[in-house]
Amino acid sequence: MALAVNFAQRLFSRHEFQHMVESGLFASERVELLEGMVVSMSPQNTPHATTVNRLNYQFMRLCGAEVYIRVQSPVTLDEFNQPEPDLVLCAVDPLDYAEGHPRPEQIFLVVEIADTSLAQDRRFKARLYARTGIARYWLVDLVHRRVEVMTEPDMLAGQYRRVRIFKERQTIELPWGQHLAVVDMLPAKIRTVK
Repeated sequence: MALAVNFAQRLFSRHEFQHMVESGLFASERVELLEGMVVSMSPQNTPHATTVNRLNYQFMRLCGAEVYIRVQSPVTLDEFNQPEPDLVLCAVDPLDYAEGHPRPEQIFLVVEIADTSLAQDRRFKARLYARTGIARYWLVDLVHRRVEVMTEPDMLAGQYRRVRIFKERQTIELPWGQHLAVVDMLPAKIRTVK
């Protein structure tokens, strides 16, 4: 016989989370704050790390000093959400965001690279980014070698009104008019994670 028990959950604010991080509580773990909960992040395999580096290089080459590129660094979405996307293109800040992480109104593009985390990034993270007003969300799908480009966030519904899928031989337009080929984002070969 199963026993149904309701436990009270204690959600953490981003300030409490930041204090825990600064005190060294998660020194040996990669964690992020999602909906007030401290969530472990998936370890990076070689294809994931390679894709982060390739995209960072392409963004630096195409955008130059027009934007600030953050790699696997926190963003502040609201009081209970401080995820660490793989890449973020945001407004240039004269203090390099030393006084706080970028907020949705400063963010041009969030990129998550997914293989083992594909379902979470497609469902949960897409809803979170749409609900908090992130204008553009790219989900780089390493399993199917494509990029899902989500735009026009509906903050009330927590979803993007427009989702387009770009395959390996296609290019995606950046907010500033430059084009980036999907094949230039991906590693030459990817071992499918099963």
